[in-house]
Amino acid sequence: MKTFFLGVAASLAVTVCLHADLVVVQKVEGGGQNSTQTIKIKGNKARADLSPSASTITNGATGEMITLMHSGRTYLKVTAEQTKKMMEELQKFRAGTEPAKLQDSGKKEKIDAYDCEIFTAGAGALTATYWIAKDFPNYQSVLTQLDQFQAGTISAMGKGLMPEIKDMPGMPMKTEIVLNGKKVTTTIISAKEENVDPKSFDIPAGYKEISSPELNFQPK
Repeated sequence: MKTFFLGVAASLAVTVCLHADLVVVQKVEGGGQNSTQTIKIKGNKARADLSPSASTITNGATGEMITLMHSGRTYLKVTAEQTKKMMEELQKFRAGTEPAKLQDSGKKEKIDAYDCEIFTAGAGALTATYWIAKDFPNYQSVLTQLDQFQAGTISAMGKGLMPEIKDMPGMPMKTEIVLNGKKVTTTIISAKEENVDPKSFDIPAGYKEISSPELNFQPK
């Protein structure tokens, strides 16, 4: 779960309600992962199917996150209060840290059908490389909604460390995050504005809640 949140940074976007729903399919490799993930966003709510065995449902308006564990038909809830506490602790830890700035490497590479410019950024032990397509259709709207999704998860704790996705000069078709020598690569397969069924964000019938352990976020 921790690897999934590497390098992500965002803030709530109040204009998201003006956009259509969004469905993003991406491939994630490294950090113990090798899977195709689907993210569905509708207003303040988002669902990420991380693997056949696990999904997350987040509410950007409340900060609540639910993890569905399909094999056991159970779910774990992280309350808005727990998320807020973890974010406050991290803010204290990185006080005075200079935010990373996006740097143009001058290099280019084709990802799928798109010609991408390669940008880099780094903060401490965390470095990121972005393959950005400036001609991706309607990328500003897509990034605004991805920003909303990330803001509703624990990934918002990375705000201020790395460049914000909504400020990117194009669509990041590929992102490579390296933290303490461990690399995670995310490649966009598709990103489309299309209708999402509101029931996608409901806890499936028959799933039972399991007790949440006391969350104690201690940055290292």
